[in-house]
Order: sequence, then structure tokens, then C-alpha cells
Amino acid sequence: MTTQVKPSLVTDEANELKGSSNSSTSASNDRIFAPLNIPWYRRCQTLTLVIWWLSPWYCLYLTMHLLFFDRWYSTICILLYMAWMYLFRTFPKTGGHRQQWLRKLIWWKWFSDYFPIHLHKTCDLPPDRPYIFGYHPHGIIALGAFGNFATEATGFEKLFPGINARFLVLNSNFQIPFYDLFLTMMGVCDASKESCNYILKQGKGNSIVLVLGGSKEALDAHPSSKYLLTLKNRKGFVKVALTNGASLVPVFSFGENDLYDQVSNPRGSKLRSLQMSLQKMMGYSLPLFHGRGIFQYKIGLLPNRHPINTYVGEPIEVPKLAPELITSQLIDEYHTKYMNALTHLFDTHKAKHGDVNSSIVFVDDPSR
Repeated sequence: MTTQVKPSLVTDEANELKGSSNSSTSASNDRIFAPLNIPWYRRCQTLTLVIWWLSPWYCLYLTMHLLFFDRWYSTICILLYMAWMYLFRTFPKTGGHRQQWLRKLIWWKWFSDYFPIHLHKTCDLPPDRPYIFGYHPHGIIALGAFGNFATEATGFEKLFPGINARFLVLNSNFQIPFYDLFLTMMGVCDASKESCNYILKQGKGNSIVLVLGGSKEALDAHPSSKYLLTLKNRKGFVKVALTNGASLVPVFSFGENDLYDQVSNPRGSKLRSLQMSLQKMMGYSLPLFHGRGIFQYKIGLLPNRHPINTYVGEPIEVPKLAPELITSQLIDEYHTKYMNALTHLFDTHKAKHGDVNSSIVFVDDPSR
């Protein structure tokens, strides 16, 4: 009799044991703890995820330590830094300070190979215009988006030469001292309208990557053959595209929703209502999720080892129009074109990555 186990645990165990010369071929599929004879490169992959997870928390700890340290000058320095952040800092909204040497470190290759993440090109993107890449789905933390567009681990620069893309995230990520410096060096910027327009106006090839479902879509990130995408009434990105003449490019990642398990929270449930209320107050959602740990596969905050396959679709050409010429009918027209292109991209490649009967369901943002 074959023991039925959770797929993510099987995947994790198989990956950990793969490549180990001392591992037994008869290893049990219901293993909970990681084996001791894991190859060093897989330990490096896990280490990158651990440090990535801990980075913002360490920056918070460092800030508090310097703020309340018994040396008066350390307190003065951190207060001056925080004052500069809130009064004079502009880089989150002005394209940041991307450092390619940092984005190309082998560290990020280990990060990508942990899952692994694969970036697939479906057509050429001429660098004679700006682009808005719409990334779907959000997943719990949009790890595929970070690996593909905030690093060079999957070869974005080689696949799309001349495209200078910035990955955009919530402004709250830039409110953590020191962590904001790391983000800007990775080419990450604020997802505000001001930031979008600034980057797109910098000339040909300058582009942005938006996770269009936002943090609300994270609440629908469950391993499933039905993808709930919060896009039906989100149209602001189309107006930004029309203002700047930026072509719209749909991007879909198979596997993004499979990295974590989330507590059941269907729309209309008490838990979802509470999560939506907290999201309105804090600006970001709080999904109740778990993945795996460092030394065991049962529970933890690390994502499960599951492949992420990201497909970049064909661009939708958008005219550049004066604000007074951008009508709601025109926005609806290009919004419909974008949803149709995203559906086509999904339907074309879904059979390669799971269930041929899987589907996309466009849902409303309930706060609008």
C-alpha cells in the first residue's frame, strides 16, 4: 500500500535528498526532519532564504539597538538618519540606485535555485518604448517576482536586452532604516503613481513591474487549480500606461501559490472580514500561512521547495494620450484587452505545469 502524503513535503524531501551520495533510495516519503547528508549547495540555497526572511527584522533590531544604545552619538546618528528618511529621501519614488553587481551575485542564484525559479520568454520586447509588466498571481509574498525582476538570477537582462525594469513594492517596505538601502540597490522602488510615472518618463526601455493583485490577493493564495486574481476593478495601471504610452505585458507564474499553505479564509468568512479590516488599518494583509522549517518539513516560515515557472507574454501596444483624452471607456477597452491577453497566456502554458483544467477567475477588490 502506498502512503499518501502532502505533495509539498514529498517535493521538499526529494529535493533535499537529490544529489546526496549517502542517501538511501528507499528513504521514506513521510520524512519530517531533514536528513543530515544534504549537499552543501542545497544548504546554501536554504541559507539565502533564511537571511532574506530575517533581513528586515535584523534591520529593525539594529535600529532599536542604535536608538537606545548607551553611547549618545549612536542615538544621534540614527535619529539623523531617520530624519533624512522622512524629510529628504527621494529615491523610492525616483528610480532608486540599482547596482547590477549586487543583483548578479551568486547569492541570488542560490535563492532562485531553491525553488527553482525559471523565466520563460514568449516573444521579443523591443527596447524602443516603456513597458508595464503585470505580475500574477501575488502569492503570499511574491517570491517569484522578486527572484525574476529584483535580481539577475534568472537572466532577465539577457532575455530582454535594453529593458531597464524596476520592481515596485509597497511604500511600507521603505520605512525600515537600512532595509531601504538594500531595496534601492536591488532596483526596487515604491509602487505609487508618482514613482510609476517618473520611471516610465525616463526614456525608451525604462519599465516597471507591478504585482497588480496587491496584498489583498495574498488572501486568496491557496494551492489550487483555480486562481483568484484581484484584477476585475483594478484599472489604475491602464491609466498610467495611457499617460506614458507604455505597452502592457502580462506575466504569469505557475507555482507562486504553491509555496505556502494558508488557513482556509473564504470570502465572506469571519476570518476574511477580520483580515480585510486589519488590511484597511495597516495597509497590508495578514494571511495566516505556514511553509517549512530549516531542519524539518512540517511547519515554518520558509517556502516549500516548489518550481516557479514565469511566462512573460506578448505586449499590448498602448497610445500615449493627454490626460483630457483618457476616458473611462478607453481605460475599460485596454483593461479588457489585458485580461484577455493574460488569460490567453495562462491557457497556452497551463498544461505544462499541472492541471490542464485549471482556470483564472477575475474577482473584485472588495474595498473599491
